[in-house]
Amino acid sequence: MNFTDAIRSTPEIAQCLRNGLQALGGNSGKVAVRETRDLTGSVDVDTCLMKRYPNAPRWDYVFGYRDRVYYVEVHPADNTRKVREIIAKLQWLKQWRKLSAKNLEGLESQGTYHWISTGKTASSVKRGKYLQILAQNGIRGPDSVLNADTVP
Repeated sequence: MNFTDAIRSTPEIAQCLRNGLQALGGNSGKVAVRETRDLTGSVDVDTCLMKRYPNAPRWDYVFGYRDRVYYVEVHPADNTRKVREIIAKLQWLKQWRKLSAKNLEGLESQGTYHWISTGKTASSVKRGKYLQILAQNGIRGPDSVLNADTVP
């Protein structure tokens, strides 16, 4: 199953699938790809699931590019408390995927998680302890831009 099929088979977000990076709206400039024709679609998970899960720490976006799945959280990184917030969002995303998006869950081995910072990133967030905590949770960043072509 590919990214588009996984999204279309997930009733809670199927109607939110957009072409390219359109679902990212104004945040689409925070993602760089070499070949836009290789984008397989995007979903604004946060907005799409807001009514169903109003109090949940919802993750922002997911998009497909070259047989990979990129989960992107665009969030301030101005202090170390934000690290906990990002981890809570990731935990919510993974739990939601297990319960409601099983086909997307099936693409886990093709997925990566990225924190894209809004504004200035505090130097303390980019230090060893906090970077280690993020890495242990599988989160890359915080970065100002995600260059999808450089993700291993």
